Amino acid sequence: MPHFEIMAQEKPNPISEWLMAARTNVPVVREHFREWLAAVREEPRLIWETTFVRYVTYFVGGLVIIWMVNFAIEMFTPPPPAGTRPQAVTADFHVICTEPTCGHHFVIHRPFGFHGFPVQCPACKKETGMSARRCTSPTCGGRWVAPIVQDGHATCPICGATLE
Repeated sequence: MPHFEIMAQEKPNPISEWLMAARTNVPVVREHFREWLAAVREEPRLIWETTFVRYVTYFVGGLVIIWMVNFAIEMFTPPPPAGTRPQAVTADFHVICTEPTCGHHFVIHRPFGFHGFPVQCPACKKETGMSARRCTSPTCGGRWVAPIVQDGHATCPICGATLE
C-alpha cells in the first residue's frame, strides 16, 4: 500500500483574489464604459437613467441639503451670554475607602467617564477607594456607601437597599 503525504492547503488571501479578479475584468469594464459613453453621446438623457449616476446625484444632493440645514441652524443660534464659562469636561466623584479599619469618605476631581477605581485613599494610603453612592434608606439616612452588585442591581452593603 503506497504512502501519501497530505499537504496542508494554504488559506486563500481574499485581497489578492480580489485584485486578480479586478485585473482580469479591467478590459471588460473599459469596453462597457466606452459603449455606454458612445450611447450617451447619441442620447444624453441616458446619463440620468443610469442607476449609479442617479444614486451618486441623490447622495451628493442629500449632503448639500444637510450642510445647508446645519449652516442655517448655526446662523440662527444665538451666542451664549457674555459671562458664561466653557463647558465642563471634569466632574467631582465621591469616593469611600473600602478598608474596614478606614472607611474614609473623600472627593476626587477627574474627567467625565472616569472608571479608574480603585484609587488611593488619602487617609490609609491604600488602593481601596471605590466610587460611592448615597443610600437614602431609613436605616442609612443618606450615608455614602460603596455599592455591591447583587442580581444586576447596585445594593447598599450596610442595609441591603437597592440604590438608584
